[in-house]
Amino acid sequence: PKRLVVMEDARKYIDQSKLQDAISECITTILRERPENPVKRMSELLATWGPKRFNTLQPSPVDAKYKLAVVQFKVAGAKNGGSDKGPDGNRVDSIPIANGVIAAGGACDLILYDAEAHEKFVADTGKYDALIVRINPGQLSQGTPEGTQMKFDDLMNKYIGEGKLVWSSPKIQTQMGAKDALVKIKDLGCGLPDTLAFYSPEELEAGFKATCAYQPRVIKQNRGSAGEGIWLCWLWDKAADKKVEIYPSKALGDSSLADDDYIKLMEMNDNHVEYHTVKEFLTFCVDGPDAPGAGKWASTFPGKYLEGGKEAGGKEA
Repeated sequence: PKRLVVMEDARKYIDQSKLQDAISECITTILRERPENPVKRMSELLATWGPKRFNTLQPSPVDAKYKLAVVQFKVAGAKNGGSDKGPDGNRVDSIPIANGVIAAGGACDLILYDAEAHEKFVADTGKYDALIVRINPGQLSQGTPEGTQMKFDDLMNKYIGEGKLVWSSPKIQTQMGAKDALVKIKDLGCGLPDTLAFYSPEELEAGFKATCAYQPRVIKQNRGSAGEGIWLCWLWDKAADKKVEIYPSKALGDSSLADDDYIKLMEMNDNHVEYHTVKEFLTFCVDGPDAPGAGKWASTFPGKYLEGGKEAGGKEA
């Protein structure tokens, strides 16, 4: 009985550690290679056995049936091309996605969208069977000609109409990326009752002044997730130079902030901090950082959250 317990434990250990898989693979390789010293070769193979990680794009099969491309975009002036990028300028998941396609037998390239060379992008992408779009919503509106996002989306929709696969489509990005779902669950146990969506300057002013008088806020555009233009907002006592601990409203709606109340803002893409009056922040949100009355901004985000109206997403807090 004691021997059976030991063997059962051994089998369990072998299964959990995948030892048998490793040995079987190594023996298969040795039988194929027929090295002079199979024991030494077994040691070498076991030392490197297991899933391999590649940080660079691997070669595509020359006989691949389908050819795909991972589409990216670099924000002008942003470190690495955006906060979603690594030091190599690629999104951190782009190379693994492309290598996954290659490992499955497909061909896959990395391609950049350049707003100034749209027609070249059209020519370059026409040869692919499918496109995997890894552009964070909102990035195509940063430092690009007006209408760039719409131009890109129109091209993707054209490709979809022609039978080319696009993941994810502009429609799905809009539906799945919208944060106003948080507003729809605000009265559930998992929601917050002071979660609001704003689609006009009047809604934004009234809503922000009321909610920020109640407790700290997160305020952002109703799309995108890379951190640009996403702000943590706290009331700030300018005279004492410290964070306000007790907010004016004990219950939501008890009071509203004034234009000259002071707030501390932290942008989530790089955690830099700015201090502004409520009026300056609202001006930034509606008209941008260069508008009269917006104050001086260190953020590279263009503001103008409400531009395009509800169809473009609006703003959520």
